[in-house]
Amino acid sequence: MRSQGTSRRILLASAQAAAAACISVALLMPANAQFWGSWGQPQRPAPQQRQPQGYNPFGGGFFGNTAPQREAPADYSHAPGPQKKAEPGPNAITVLVLGDSMADWLAYGLEDAYSEQADIAILRRHRTYSGLIRYDTRRDVEWAQVVKENIAADKPKYIVMMIGVHDRQAIRERASAAPAARQNAGKQEHPEEPAANDPELQARQSADQQNAEQREKPAEPPAPEPPRGAAASAGPFEFRSEKWEAAYIKRIDATIAAMKSAGVPVFWVGLPPQRANRPSTDSVYLNELYRQRAEKAGIVYVDVWDGFVDANGSYTPQGPDFEGQIRRLRSSDGVYFTKAGARKLAHYVEREIQRSVVNRALPVALPATPEPAPAATAARPGGSAGRPLAGPVVPLTVSTGGPAELLGTGPARATPGADPVATRVLTRGEALPAPSGRADDFNWPRNSETIADPPPVMVSTPPGTTQAKGAAAGKAGEAKQHPLQKRQSNPRDTAPRPPGAIRPSASINQGGVR
Repeated sequence: MRSQGTSRRILLASAQAAAAACISVALLMPANAQFWGSWGQPQRPAPQQRQPQGYNPFGGGFFGNTAPQREAPADYSHAPGPQKKAEPGPNAITVLVLGDSMADWLAYGLEDAYSEQADIAILRRHRTYSGLIRYDTRRDVEWAQVVKENIAADKPKYIVMMIGVHDRQAIRERASAAPAARQNAGKQEHPEEPAANDPELQARQSADQQNAEQREKPAEPPAPEPPRGAAASAGPFEFRSEKWEAAYIKRIDATIAAMKSAGVPVFWVGLPPQRANRPSTDSVYLNELYRQRAEKAGIVYVDVWDGFVDANGSYTPQGPDFEGQIRRLRSSDGVYFTKAGARKLAHYVEREIQRSVVNRALPVALPATPEPAPAATAARPGGSAGRPLAGPVVPLTVSTGGPAELLGTGPARATPGADPVATRVLTRGEALPAPSGRADDFNWPRNSETIADPPPVMVSTPPGTTQAKGAAAGKAGEAKQHPLQKRQSNPRDTAPRPPGAIRPSASINQGGVR
């Protein structure tokens, strides 16, 4: 019995040990898979990704060794893409915008300006880093050739050009492979050409002529060969030099001639100011060249400089937009524009386009010959003749005859039977004398009338008073005067006099009114 119990205990212990071993193996398998592959080969640990750390103002050491990372500056040379708009119809007005990166922003502003007008389409045909000096470094083409290609493909109604921000560089003029003088000299040395019908005769004559020339003329040193390939050039001409200006003006004139070949209105937009002083000064120089050549060629030059400067004429990043609200107009790089700035830039061109549309839509009044009146309608039997439907057309710009002088400008013409008073007043401008006594008679003194002396005023004075004594003395003096002595009249005596002193009423006291 004891032996059976011992064996059971041993079996139970061995079973528990096996179970524990299986459990431990199962737990160790995931950890083993990190170092050993599925086929028992060692597996390398995956590289740990470095977690981004913020800026550490204390530098390295205990806090780590992380340096601040600078963000790349934003590129504002590309304007936002075209806005979604309905497809223009066959009779739509197409505005072709050409130029560099500035033209890209101009086209963006024009798209915003005409976003609600489906009959106007803005076509962007710009090249961001191009200029009149060099259109493309990979191709030997110029803007004049590109303009003709775009005109033939798009058939625009208006053409707008804005370029020059990348033209502040030297110019290299391309030279021909052989000088013209050498070609002319060769023609003079060989004036006679062989017949074109017999090739063998031509070759024989050419060989005999060359041999004869070599025997007669001494050997000359060979002329230096011109540079091979398309890289042959003359220059370089430094920016703003006389030769540079002459070469650049040729490019401007060629581009304007290509745009005028379309027979539509052409607008050349000047450059705006920039934040740096030197580019702004160069832009002023280029704008003056654009203005002169545009005025000479008869196209419209659009000056936008004053719209992006302050009261002192200096560059300003913000200012009033096209509606008068103060907003930011220029990008942070100080060269290009914001959306509000592009809209203001386009406002200058939009105004010129609208002016051109109005001028072309106005009718022109031309003098017309009067048309014969239409025949009168047939009258009813027994009635009056009917009225015509329309009378004769009377032109307003044609003189119908009669004197062309104003009234009163020519010499006076004597008309038989004219009123002498009217001739005296209306023609000569003389005034008629007013009758005596009328309101407009201002003659003084009046000779026709005599003012009579007013009757004496009888004032009753009691005897014995001072006034009575004075009156008696006056009468005595008049009696003593000689009767033949005439009394000298005084003008003042003829004037009317008051009846006498007015005494205060007895009802009025000195203190007031009762």
